[in-house]
Amino acid sequence: MDKLKTEYLNVNKLKPFKTNARKHGKEDVQAIANSIKEFGFNDPIGIWGKENLIVEGHGRLEAAKKLGMKEVPVIRLDHLTDEQRKAYTLAHNRTAELSSWDDGLLKLSLEDIPNIDMTNFGFDMNFDFDLDGDKDDEDEPDLRDPSCQHNVFENQDRMQFPTESFYGMPIMKPTQTVGDKMLRFMDWKEVDNPGDYIAHFYYDDYKFISAWREPDKYLERLKQFKAVVSPDFSLYTDFPRALQILSCYRRQWCGAFWQAMGIDVIPDVVWGDKDSFDYCFDGIPVGGTVAVSTVGVKNDKEWNNKEGDLFKAGYDEMMKRLKPTTVILYGAMIEGLEGNIIRVPSYYEEKFARKG
Repeated sequence: MDKLKTEYLNVNKLKPFKTNARKHGKEDVQAIANSIKEFGFNDPIGIWGKENLIVEGHGRLEAAKKLGMKEVPVIRLDHLTDEQRKAYTLAHNRTAELSSWDDGLLKLSLEDIPNIDMTNFGFDMNFDFDLDGDKDDEDEPDLRDPSCQHNVFENQDRMQFPTESFYGMPIMKPTQTVGDKMLRFMDWKEVDNPGDYIAHFYYDDYKFISAWREPDKYLERLKQFKAVVSPDFSLYTDFPRALQILSCYRRQWCGAFWQAMGIDVIPDVVWGDKDSFDYCFDGIPVGGTVAVSTVGVKNDKEWNNKEGDLFKAGYDEMMKRLKPTTVILYGAMIEGLEGNIIRVPSYYEEKFARKG
């Protein structure tokens, strides 16, 4: 086969394949156009025969026309038979669909591109199963949807714990346990010595919602760990205030329950906007070890910027109110944080480093 050569042709000289099974919607074409505008037309369109019939690249042609381009780069695939070029049109698209993303590495990669808006190319930047990860993720709901926040008290016989809070947040006991080895609870099967690790729930809420729904189901597994961080139910700033309060209640109830069952629990501290300070620290003991996560914070302009740094504002408020002896910080270090901090690399930070 001759070496492929790139040439440029007028867009009007290219002929789309009438029975092309691959369809491109408006958003798809716009994302392709955004990519061409940002990075250039780096993927020539494959054409065939004297009619310049498009074998692959219909979306790129539509995007080029949308951008007002007169010419586009092409490569000739005349070495293919008529049957082969029909098959290649299908195979080219299908083989791309068969690959998948490593969500964690994708997240890290996107966070490493702070100055280019990747939503222009179809990426969802909202990073907001079973507790131990045995269930399939595909059919799980998005907990940002308030309709998923039903059955608040699925178990009507829940234990009640002491509270001094207007919101009724259960009070946890302080612990001085520290460590720099942490493991996602969903990965409990991957280690032989869980007693060396502090188990945490710094991953998607829906993957550990059973910590709230069936709090006693995993007690024996949790007891195997050196300690456990109370579950990190999210306080998204676009959540209704009532749901943010519910997230704090769930966190505190699970933590207090596990402590009552003899488990060493390190309080997780999570906050939203400054109004959340009224309830997000309630029930967390003063003068002990606490845990916080910075995953996703460093490149979030709302949470980490000079004008309105929500993360540091919440961190400083935590230090003022809770006076922790140690802060276990899971994820990237944020400039300006004070206190006795033990930084632990995140799961995906370590995974990304291993892949080099």
